[in-house]
Amino acid sequence: MLPTGRCRNCSVPTQNLLCDTCRNYIRCNRCYRYLSLHLYHNDDGICNACQNRDAHNVGRYAHDRLIGDRTWTVTRDDISVSDFVRRIGDDVISTYESGVVENTTIKYYMEMAVDFQWTTRDGYIQSTSARFFIPTTTSDVENLDITNFMMRLLEKVDAFSGQNSGWTVSQVKYLRLCWGNYRP
Repeated sequence: MLPTGRCRNCSVPTQNLLCDTCRNYIRCNRCYRYLSLHLYHNDDGICNACQNRDAHNVGRYAHDRLIGDRTWTVTRDDISVSDFVRRIGDDVISTYESGVVENTTIKYYMEMAVDFQWTTRDGYIQSTSARFFIPTTTSDVENLDITNFMMRLLEKVDAFSGQNSGWTVSQVKYLRLCWGNYRP
């Protein structure tokens, strides 16, 4: 890394990568910031801020200022992707609408994880997982249309398992709606 004329930790003018003060600090093993000793509780090299993060890494530091997400998991009654999406459709729409009410305009995307399996000529079963995304859009451009969303997801699943590939859907893992505050 080339020197930029500023300390890369605190932005104080210097000709080195780190100023003299930051060079004496301890580097966090998770966020890689150079911090004073009183900002560490344990000897594991992880600062207090990193230790206070939740276990699922959801918060202001994840997914570029993500402010909301909801995940729906599959039950045994869901036989196919369309059954699953049809069952949770109303709940997805109410979650979307509550996000719009809270934030006026939101930017959102959807993600679905699906497990596939394929039987080889030798009789062995191979399996793989795939995640399908509906591209990010904003609520001021297009409201969530669950029918259109379902068709787009089914097209992506069919494209993956189509063309005589032999892959079949073995299980839908989850569907996730993520949204963030949108202020253009």
